[in-house]
This record gives sequence, structure tokens and C-alpha cells, in this order.
Amino acid sequence: MWYDKGMIETSANDEVAVYPMTALDQINMKTPDALLNGEALVKIVANCVPGVKDPRQLVEPDINTLLLAIRIATAGSTLSVDTKCSHCDHENHHEIDLTPILESQEMLSQENFIDIDGSLVVHLRPYNFEQRNLTLLNEIQQNQAVRALEMNEQMDATDKMTEVGKYIGKMAARTFDILAKSVTHVTILKTGTQVTDQEHINQFIQNITKPQADAIMLKIKEINDTGIDPTCKFICESCGQEYEQRLDFDPISFFD
Repeated sequence: MWYDKGMIETSANDEVAVYPMTALDQINMKTPDALLNGEALVKIVANCVPGVKDPRQLVEPDINTLLLAIRIATAGSTLSVDTKCSHCDHENHHEIDLTPILESQEMLSQENFIDIDGSLVVHLRPYNFEQRNLTLLNEIQQNQAVRALEMNEQMDATDKMTEVGKYIGKMAARTFDILAKSVTHVTILKTGTQVTDQEHINQFIQNITKPQADAIMLKIKEINDTGIDPTCKFICESCGQEYEQRLDFDPISFFD
């Protein structure tokens, strides 16, 4: 459902081959511009998973799974992680095995939707490569802009708050544009009418209430998080208590 026919070539046992990154791939991973616009990851998936004919079509659950498989093929299944105990705040260092995480993959349901106030059903799909990269870029640019304003000593607090508000408004508009691309169609329950026109869907998303937007974004996050479970359990070296932490799939640090 998520991919065009022939987009992924599999073996007889319905698997795709994953190869290690080359030296050039690893250099590309350190190129900021290529990482920010997503081209580095697209090229790496194309090189390491040749069975995927168009990496840009990949949906986020599959992207995370393939990046993990590429990391294991390139650097082995052991990953060093630093975590903070949720009980005593002690900084811990652990070595974890990534293989069980890769094997935890679950299939994504073909039907993903959310009921809006009993009158509409919004049908959703996971983010693709473009949406994933735009979301990451959005967050980075917003944080950079806020930090730059905070460090600007020539502006008073009121002006800074005004500028921050304007920038956050722009980022929110971009977020809604990204969100709209994950709406496949909207069903009007009273009439059974299905709205599939993208322009009408964009208008719908731009005019929903904040609680409705929050509910849709929460459902999208749930869909995007389907697949491998990156949550790991650790025992604190200091207090001996068990705590959980999710692995960060930030490609800059994950492939170090």
C-alpha cells in the first residue's frame, strides 16, 4: 500500500540485502548540508540497500529499520550509549546489542485513522523520507533561531519574545504542511463522502482546532513509531535501579 509496484526488490524469502557503508558513505554522513537536506541518507540507503529502488518513497518505520540494519552491517551489533538514571540522575555508560532491537520490528497496519468529534474520520499514512527530513530540519532551524535571539544583546526582552513568536508561527505553518501530506483522505461520516483532493485536505488541516491538531499529530507519531522498538532497559551503576531510555536514531551520532 505504501509503495509503488517494483519499488522494492526482495529475495525468494521476501528479504532485502543490506550492505555496509563505504568510506565515501561515511564521509557523506559527516557533511552537514547533505545531512540537513536528507541527500546523505538517501544516497546511503541507495548504496547499502540496492533492492530499494527509490529511497525517497520509504516510510519512517522502514527508514528506521534500514538505518539500524545498515549500522549493524557497518559497525557491528554493539553500540556504546551514555544514559542518565531516572531515579538518581547518575550518568551511566553501557554497551548494548542492537540485534534484539532489529528483531523487534512489527508490521504497520494498512488502516490508520482517527475519529474527529464523531463527524469526520481522518485517514493517515506514515511520514516519508521528505517529511521526516523536513521535520528534523524544522526543529533544528527553530532551535537555532531561538538561541540566536536569546544571544542578541541589542534587543530587549519584549522584542525578542515578539520575534520568537513570529518564527514559531512560521514553523507551525510548515509543520501543518508536512502533516497534511500524511492525510490520504477524509471521510465525512454523515454523508459517507470521501475527500481526496490534496488542496481541500490542506485547507482542512489549516482550519482545524488545536485539540484536533494535537490528536492527529499524536496519531501520526504513533504510526511513525511503529516498527522497531528502540526502548532499552538499563541497570544504574550507582543506585542499582532499573530504568528505560529510547535510543536516538540521529544519524550524526548513531553511526559514530
